[in-house]
Amino acid sequence: MTDLVAPRPIAWVSSVSEDGRRNLAPFSYYQAVCSHPPMVVFSVSWWPDGRMKDTLANVLATREMVINHVSDGLATAMNATSAPFSPEISEWEACAIAAEAAAVVAPPRVVGALACLECKLVHALPLGDGAPGKPSATLVVAEVVHFSVASELLRRDARGRLLPIDPGQLQSIGRLGGIAYTRTTDRFELLRPQAPGSKASD
Repeated sequence: MTDLVAPRPIAWVSSVSEDGRRNLAPFSYYQAVCSHPPMVVFSVSWWPDGRMKDTLANVLATREMVINHVSDGLATAMNATSAPFSPEISEWEACAIAAEAAAVVAPPRVVGALACLECKLVHALPLGDGAPGKPSATLVVAEVVHFSVASELLRRDARGRLLPIDPGQLQSIGRLGGIAYTRTTDRFELLRPQAPGSKASD
C-alpha cells in the first residue's frame, strides 16, 4: 500500500510531554482535509508490543503539536529523528536540531523550516488491530491555529490576495515506498476544466 499511495507528504511533528520533555518525529501518513477551519490529519502507528509512541502520548496529554514542513535541505535531519529513541531522549538534542518558540502552542518549531503549522487536537481515532486490546494506529485530526511561513514564500497580486506558493521555493520532499523519497523538482500544470455552459469563476 505504501508503494502505491505515493508520494506522501511528511508531517515532522514536534510535541511536548506533560513534564516538559520535547519530542520530534516524522509521519508520512499525512494530509490536509478541511479548509474552514483549516484541519490536517496524520496517523501514528503503535509499537508491535502495544506501546503508544511518544508523539501520540504527548498529543493526547497536551492536545498541542507543531507540524514542521520538510524541505530538501532538512531531509537528512528529518530522517535522523525517525530512529527509535527511548522516551527519555529528546530527538532535538540527539540529532542537534535547533528549536525556536512557537507563536501560540507549547511545542517548539524547527529552526529553518520554511513553514510550520501550529495545531490543536480535535479528534484521535483508533484504527485497526494491533497488540491484544490495542489499535494498530491512531488517526490524529488537528486544527491549524497558526501558520508560520517564510516571508520569501509569500507573494500577493495587485489586489493584495495571496498567490500560490512557488513549489520550486518550497522544495518539498515526499515519501515513496521502502526507504525512497522524491523531490518536487519535476512538475507540470493542468488548467482546471469548466463544465459545458458554465462561467469561469473569478
